[in-house]
Amino acid sequence: MFSNEQLQALIEGKIIGNQYPYDTNNEQQIEAHIRQLFYRINRSPNIVCEAEWDHFGSGYASFVEFFCYRKEDVTVEEEKYGIQEIKTNGIIIDICRLAPVVIMGEDEREKTIRIKTNEVVRGAYGTILDGKQFDIKEPLQKVGKQVKHTLKEFGYELLEAEKLTQPLPFQSKIPTIYRKPNEYLWMDAIFYWED
Repeated sequence: MFSNEQLQALIEGKIIGNQYPYDTNNEQQIEAHIRQLFYRINRSPNIVCEAEWDHFGSGYASFVEFFCYRKEDVTVEEEKYGIQEIKTNGIIIDICRLAPVVIMGEDEREKTIRIKTNEVVRGAYGTILDGKQFDIKEPLQKVGKQVKHTLKEFGYELLEAEKLTQPLPFQSKIPTIYRKPNEYLWMDAIFYWED
């Protein structure tokens, strides 16, 4: 996957990769490539894809997070007083901004919206960076297969959970909110968010 030197370079925010656009070392070209991937997934039949482009509103994220689902995977749990409680089962895809790699896993998201204005009042969602949700079960496997095909077409390698959840083989300081220094995993060197 990555050498210790490459992992340390990723931790330091350096771009690595020998294929376009990562070989250009240009953040804008990489961001544009990820946006093209996003638009391509959204053109897939029956798939809705949402993206978190803005580093979760603060700090720096070494990845862009997509949440993809089918329209039939959205259910209205409750509706009263002009408020809707919505639950969505879908797939999280974290696309690294520093190397042409991704991780995928399942998530269940909830949000409360004001019906009249469509304003999101509150929401709850998980992360696959805890290393617990890499599996994609039915009925989302078909969506996962479509997305994997598109990721491959765009030059991204899907990393295996088995390796990513192993302890980091060296000491480092990673700017992440997900784990403490003595608990770092391989994935923390690649997918991190500093708030």
